[in-house]
Amino acid sequence: MAFGGSGGGGVRSDINITPLVDVVLVLLIIFMVMTPTLLKEMDLTVPEKADVQVAVPSTTDQLVVSVSREGKIGINREPITEAQLAERMHDLMAARTDKLVFFDIDDDANYGEVMHVMDVCRGAGTKVLGIMTK
Repeated sequence: MAFGGSGGGGVRSDINITPLVDVVLVLLIIFMVMTPTLLKEMDLTVPEKADVQVAVPSTTDQLVVSVSREGKIGINREPITEAQLAERMHDLMAARTDKLVFFDIDDDANYGEVMHVMDVCRGAGTKVLGIMTK
């Protein structure tokens, strides 16, 4: 049964759709398998910024380590060198029952330097690290 007007076995001009469907189904399966691996996400709940004035506690027994954008380190607003940081933090942590240190970090500070300062404080005996926000 031929569709064309010629009775010979010439070239047929109708579209063979079976290979096209096979290719499309293979592509669909590939995308279905690869999509979950490409969408690795982590759900986070970020608290809303509160416009409330918080009273600064009057106690001076808290340790606040600050790191400026230039990489200068300070403990309770007292400048200190990086070489003295480990020894000073070890002395301060030995005299405390609560091993808590707050970090006041400049927004433009180098991330690597900040992480190094946190590691030094952790190595000196700090158990809890807190980050102060503006």
